[in-house]
Amino acid sequence: MNTSVTRTSNEENSHISNKIKSNSLLKTKTISLRKNTTEVRFAELGNSSNPTIILLHGVPENLQCWYAVAPILAEKYHILALDWPGFGGSAPLALTDNYNSQFFAEIIVDFMDTLDVVKAHLVATDISLLPALLVGLEYPDRVLKLAVMDGIPFPRPQYSSWELRSFSKKGSILGKALVNWFPGISSQIARIKGFYRGHSIPKEVLKEFKLDGKSKTNQISFLCYFQNFYKGQTYFEEQVKNLKTEVLVIWGRQDRFINKKLGIEIADRIPNSKLKIIDKAGHYVHMDKPKELTSIVTEFIS
Repeated sequence: MNTSVTRTSNEENSHISNKIKSNSLLKTKTISLRKNTTEVRFAELGNSSNPTIILLHGVPENLQCWYAVAPILAEKYHILALDWPGFGGSAPLALTDNYNSQFFAEIIVDFMDTLDVVKAHLVATDISLLPALLVGLEYPDRVLKLAVMDGIPFPRPQYSSWELRSFSKKGSILGKALVNWFPGISSQIARIKGFYRGHSIPKEVLKEFKLDGKSKTNQISFLCYFQNFYKGQTYFEEQVKNLKTEVLVIWGRQDRFINKKLGIEIADRIPNSKLKIIDKAGHYVHMDKPKELTSIVTEFIS
């Protein structure tokens, strides 16, 4: 495993801020998946003749979290950003038990089949990290390379914040309260702890995230996914040695939701991987440091 730290100059940060302010929401459309028949929302950017990158969001987010990353990557790649079922503008799943990492991995493949994408690079953050790794494990012929950030593929509560432990605990009153009864407080905690030193995002993107937090569909999907997380984690830990796809593990040094020690362990355990730790970045690396992230990902997949 190779480890490196990326730092940013003040001049670069100023350039990033100006670029972000000029960006608007990603344009979206919906499609019914071929196998699962669920209607999902997605954004498509760039030339479809270029290699495809699929961007997979975390929580409490939707595909609009890629507002700064997607346009930059689209200069050289065909970009698809997906809303998970039950999140953002995608329809919910019929069975709450299907809100789990293994089924979400199947959703990725179904999405690719529906759009006739034979192979793609996957860039995944937070809850998407494990589904992306599972696609690499179970469908190696469909994945070119994997770049994953700040997620929990193994059952490691010691690396998680108290909020994440509450969401994952079956029957947790605190977890239910944060998601269902006080979504405004929950999203405020996410913003305060998730970004590096009060980083701000465009107000139209923030509005989208807040609307999601108030949606009962989103709340059910959120809580069910966390409480089903252990299934995929246990399976992946048993099978991780069999993952042959090349993986780049990216972590925000100042992530206050998931300790960077887990990022180090993930890169140690995955056979063909390397680790990049981004300085002055929190849990939301893709929004904290979009230019650094796109530079690192582009170098890795090219």
